[in-house]
Order: sequence, then C-alpha cells, then structure tokens
Amino acid sequence: MKDHCQALVLEILTSAVTPAFASGRTLWVMDENPAIDGLLKLNGTKFIDVVSNRYDTSEQMAKLGINTFLSDFDFSALGFYERIIYRISKEKMLTHHVINEALRHLAPEGQLFVIGEKTDGIKSITKQAAELYESDTTARKFGNAYLAEFSRPSQALLDAKRLPTASYNELRLVRHPIMNFYSKPGVFGWEKVDKGSQLLVSCLPPVIQYMKGVDSILDLGCGWGHLMLATKDIPATVRVATDNNVAAIDAAAKNFAEAGMSVECVLDDCASQIRQRFDLILCNPPFHQGFQVNDTMTEKFLKSACRLSRRSTRAIFVVNQFIPLQKLSESCFKESRLLGAADGFNVFELRP
Repeated sequence: MKDHCQALVLEILTSAVTPAFASGRTLWVMDENPAIDGLLKLNGTKFIDVVSNRYDTSEQMAKLGINTFLSDFDFSALGFYERIIYRISKEKMLTHHVINEALRHLAPEGQLFVIGEKTDGIKSITKQAAELYESDTTARKFGNAYLAEFSRPSQALLDAKRLPTASYNELRLVRHPIMNFYSKPGVFGWEKVDKGSQLLVSCLPPVIQYMKGVDSILDLGCGWGHLMLATKDIPATVRVATDNNVAAIDAAAKNFAEAGMSVECVLDDCASQIRQRFDLILCNPPFHQGFQVNDTMTEKFLKSACRLSRRSTRAIFVVNQFIPLQKLSESCFKESRLLGAADGFNVFELRP
C-alpha cells in the first residue's frame, strides 16, 4: 500500500531543492523511521537539515550527506528556515512540542508543512494549532494523508501562546502501583509498566538459578530501563543498556542513577556499536518500523542478540503472541524454549 504521507514529504522536499527554491534552507523534523529511497533521487540535499531523536535516522541521513541534529527535538541549536516539514508523531505531546518550536524557527515568510493521517489526529491537531495561533489553516486531503500549512504567527502570539506539551522537555516521576520511575512523552510506553516486560521479569528467577553465574547483562532496546532495573539484585559487574531513542536513554540513565545501579547507557541502532559479549541478554523488541508492523524489526534484534552472545549466553525475549519468534530465531539460535505466556505475550529463552 502506498504511504501517502511519505509521498507528500518527498514531494515537498523535491520542490524545496529545485533551483527556484534552493536559496532557502529546509528543515525536516523526523521522528519515526522513514522510507528514504526517494531521497536518493534528490539533487540539492545540501539545502536540507534534519532534526531527529533517533540514532539510526541520524546515521542514515549522514550517509546521504544531509546535515542532521541528533537530540530529543531540542531546537535551540537551529536557525531559521523557509520550510519546515513534519510528519506528526504518535505521541500527542511530542507533536505539540514540535509544532510550537517549528513555528518559532520559521523565517518571516516561511511555511510549516504538517502531515499525517486521520487516525494520527492530524485534523484535530491542525484545528487546535490554527485556533491558538489565529490562522485560517485547515487540513487538506491527499489520498490517505492530510496536509496543513502554517505561516509564522506574529511575535506577540509566539510569545504568549503554546500548544500544551505537559512540559515535554522534562523527565517526570511516574508513580505506578508496581514501581515508580522517571520517563517522558516520546519514550515507548512512557507512563506505564509494559505487561510484556512484566512477564519477562517474572520468568527471570528460574533462569538465573540454573545459570552458572551472571557477570554481564545487556538490556537491548531498554526504553526507560524496566528490564535492567529488575536485575538490580543480580551481582553482575558489567551492565549495558542501549536504545535508538535519545529520550529513552535519558530516562533510563536517570532511573539507573536513582536505583544506585552502575549501567553504561549507549545511544545506538540495535547495539550496532557494541562489541563485547554478555552472559544475559534481555529484550522486548519493537515490532513497528515507523508506522507499520514489521517482522524484520524482530529479526534485526535477534541477529544483534546472537552476535553479542557466547556459548553459555541466555537471551530472554518477550514478544506479542502473533510474532513467530521461534521460527524467526531459527537462523540465529540453536535452541528456543517457551518460558511463559500471558496477556497476549510469550517469553522465550534462546540459546546459541
């Protein structure tokens, strides 16, 4: 199925680098993993900047020669742009934050292009922003996608009004019946304790008992750090947590420090920079690539876990029950064993 949102993004980018427009700079605000094939056909990418909170996106753009700012959507280092393009995020408060900041970084005659599908909430977000900044903007439909174009509001409106963000920039203490932790919008499951991760944690004690010792632990795709926090009582001397998302790494580092745990936090694309091997690998892998369900994401995490395993390693994965993990793991691991199943999740122990 054609992704009309991506098609719109590429159409605007293409027009932005034509000779008629290339004198001005374009900022592409990139949250979810994009399909970048169309970028290979663009001429003039030197006129495009990207701001993203994802390590893999930053690396992809760098390979294409596109200047990229890797941050938790911190606009403070950015200048002013004739065009800013944003395919809205899944997290509403993040979307509000980006729209607020983007409007402040438009050149006087600049345009903000906000793109999304109806199910993303694009129409309501457009209406809210238009009312707040006193604009007559409405979302226009293109296939399954909607496009809204905003001009820079007056300085008085920019100074006085903002879409609500629930203090997006700040980590906040989440008080949960199971545990308290720090997190923020933009982190996967930022204000909840994931049921899949809970199930994995409940399956750990018997695994640890029959292992001959656990000196090193890897949390692969750590999010705010739930799985690594659950290993606090294991006397390991090496702990590494890695995630692709800047906000997740910030939250995890805060939670480990609060728990008094020494954990190396690595911003990385599925542990691609990590070379050491581990006794215990914990993983609750994402099954979305961008806005699409994709088994290849699970396979990517399986291959990474295999690469970082030694013969005695136990890799413990939790996945939604519709993910055929045992079949997907056959090319990477020799053995797989179901440890537990509940609430639509399966936990597997994998051995090289």
